[in-house]
Amino acid sequence: MRVAMNKNRLACAIIAAMICASGPAGTATAQTPEAVNDAPAIAPSRPSSIPFKLRDNLVTIDTTINGRRLSAVLDSGASYMIIDRSMAQELGLSEGASTGDVAAAGSHAEQLRPIDIESLIVGPLRFEHVPGHTVNLGQLSSSAGFPIPLLIGAPAFKHGAVTVDYRRHRVTFGPSRSAPACAAPIPLNVVDNVPVVEVDVRTTPQAEPVRLKLVVDLGTRHNAMMVGGPFLRSEAGMALMRSGREQKVGHGVGGAVQGNIARIAELRAGALQVADVQVALTAGASAFEAGIVDGSLGVPFWEKGVITFDYPAQQMCMER
Repeated sequence: MRVAMNKNRLACAIIAAMICASGPAGTATAQTPEAVNDAPAIAPSRPSSIPFKLRDNLVTIDTTINGRRLSAVLDSGASYMIIDRSMAQELGLSEGASTGDVAAAGSHAEQLRPIDIESLIVGPLRFEHVPGHTVNLGQLSSSAGFPIPLLIGAPAFKHGAVTVDYRRHRVTFGPSRSAPACAAPIPLNVVDNVPVVEVDVRTTPQAEPVRLKLVVDLGTRHNAMMVGGPFLRSEAGMALMRSGREQKVGHGVGGAVQGNIARIAELRAGALQVADVQVALTAGASAFEAGIVDGSLGVPFWEKGVITFDYPAQQMCMER
């Protein structure tokens, strides 16, 4: 890691990996989320939906930034609005001094620079002078197979309810508690603007459950679950590693990420119980070493259903 990590802050930990199969991959020091005003100037008083396209398991939506239309990726794992540095230069956005490096998945680190986005339209949400960061998203665009100029992060999630319907390819934005009633709500903690849930994992049918904290990441696109950090050094983690097969498990800002693919017997999140879940295991995700989160829960876990985030209500709903 190129900068000292503030272990009380997850900050931009997921920025580096939001396009990668590996999930969260780095962290950096930055202005704390609570210190900025990132609420939309205009938000719907009732649920309002827009279409999205699913590209390489990423939710892409039409946006308008400073009058220019762009296709962006909706990312629950980004603490801020993130714009590719080359796009920021095209738009004439003025970058501030570097707030540090993203200690990214892969072998390289990328600088984060703060910016002020004068105008940003995301469906029914209208932002004015919303703070964000620039970073080189070239590796992520290459991995996904299409240009990614903009990541729509926490400011679009944290002030209301957001539902992503993978069946109908619709994203709905609305006030908190405006989504349909949830049969089995899952408690949600918002840690530095990213959603974190606690899950119980059984690595084998006879194993004792292990409690893990996972970021619910729309950008962890190829693995239902990604784990690293201290868990891999536990007896259960090491046994799971031995049971898997070694391969590339993701691609982040810094390049390819190696690890193991294995299967666990059961995962429980709230009242939701799922058997035989594929999990990616890697020691190449710096964010997992901070002791704040153990990994991420990814799109394959809910890709045939509907997922709702309600940060103010501190709950999530998942229909698989």
